[in-house]
Amino acid sequence: MELFLGILVAVALALVIMFFQKKKMKQAWQGTVTKIKEQADYYDDENNFREGLVRVYYQTDAGKKGKNRLQKRHYGKVFPGLKVGDHLVKETGDVYPKVHSVHSRA
Repeated sequence: MELFLGILVAVALALVIMFFQKKKMKQAWQGTVTKIKEQADYYDDENNFREGLVRVYYQTDAGKKGKNRLQKRHYGKVFPGLKVGDHLVKETGDVYPKVHSVHSRA
């Protein structure tokens, strides 16, 4: 009985995550990067390596604030050369917005 209940909870949790991910992918917006915050790599209490995260904070042109959280190894691939003040464009169906820089890339 406990195993069945555990499986049921896991399936329910997976469905909730899928619902919110699908909702996020349907969104389309444009905005500006307001802050980029990087967390260092670290070792947890059990001496397991944990890769740091990068949080990209933005404000949409409609005034809504948001953030994207990525592991450091994915940050450079998803947001190459990103700077505060860069313009982001999130299209329907995309997981992450694309960078439209306002800075020169010399």
